Amino acid sequence: MKDKKSVGRIISCIHRFTHIHLNIELERYKIGIGQLHFLMKLYNKDGINQETLANDLKTDKATSARAIKKLEKEGYVLRKKDSSDNRAYKIYLTKKGKELKPKIKKITRNWTKILTDGFDEKEKEMLFSFLEKIARNAEINK
Repeated sequence: MKDKKSVGRIISCIHRFTHIHLNIELERYKIGIGQLHFLMKLYNKDGINQETLANDLKTDKATSARAIKKLEKEGYVLRKKDSSDNRAYKIYLTKKGKELKPKIKKITRNWTKILTDGFDEKEKEMLFSFLEKIARNAEINK
C-alpha cells in the first residue's frame, strides 16, 4: 500500500505539474522553466556574475551556461566580460528581458492562485510558512 502521507511524493507531484504548467505558459516566449529561474534571479540582481548566479540557484556551471546561452539567443540577456576578472562574465537583462518581467510575474502569480484555490488568507500564510520551513530543513540536510 502506498504511503499517502509522503511529503516527498506530494512535493514531487506539485513540482511535475508546475513544470508542465509553466512550460506551456512560457512556450510563447521561447523559454522554459529552466530559464525562468535565471530570469527571476536577474530581476532581483541584474548584472550578477555568472558563477554567482549559478551558485545562488544551486546549479552546476554547465546547466547555468546552457540556460544563459538560451536566454541570450532569445534576446533576454547579455553576457559581458567582468572588468575586474577577464575569466568571468556578468549577466545583464536586455530591454526585451526587462519587458518580460510583468508577464512572468503574472504567470507565476496565476499559478500560485491555482495552487492555493480554496485556501483562506490564514491558511495561505500557514502553507507558505510550512513550505519555507520544509525548504530550510531540506537545505540544512543536503
